Amino acid sequence: MGSRKTRKSAKLGKRQIICMDALQWLDKNYGLESIVTSIPEMEEIGTNQSHYETFFRNAAHKCLKSVKDDGYCIFLQTDRKYKGWIDKTYLTTDEAYKLGFKMIWHKIALRQKVGTSGLFRPTYSHMVCYTKKGKVGKSFPDVMERGEVTYENAFGKNAVVAVLKYLKDGGIKNVVDPFVGSGTTIAIANELGMNGIGIDINKSMCKKAETLHITI
Repeated sequence: MGSRKTRKSAKLGKRQIICMDALQWLDKNYGLESIVTSIPEMEEIGTNQSHYETFFRNAAHKCLKSVKDDGYCIFLQTDRKYKGWIDKTYLTTDEAYKLGFKMIWHKIALRQKVGTSGLFRPTYSHMVCYTKKGKVGKSFPDVMERGEVTYENAFGKNAVVAVLKYLKDGGIKNVVDPFVGSGTTIAIANELGMNGIGIDINKSMCKKAETLHITI
């Protein structure tokens, strides 16, 4: 069992960071209100492309299975150019449809200015929301600047704020990020008065996630 710490922000959002393997945690936790996460990049896993796609599908599958029928599973992902194109939205959508989920929105977060290109990954990221019985909810912009990041592979502040405000407007109070990294999602959830649970196997990342504060 991993170590865990709980804190409460000034706006009453509770935070719990659990240092353990995310897939093992997901195997034991079901009926979650919402998951908002970025599945780790291939270099973070330390494997080749075929094994990575297997890992990615398995992680997406477990995240989706852990969400209750009227809950929401949101993936924030950037595709990769590696001996072809690793289409992460296709992979999450394929796993979602197998489990009876529907996609209710697909947004774009710009990583760089329009007109630029990237060598190993595109200059934009995907934000995709799946649910079985949840409502579509309040609309928000389809394309946005990603905003500041806490480390190279982190998702941008602006994008995470938009996603979490969407969930809060829909009555969601609890957010789980199984691959919490430095803790951007949970820190912003706390600032919005939402409770957050973050899981990560990396002890140094867990320490950062325990104390990260982001003003919005």
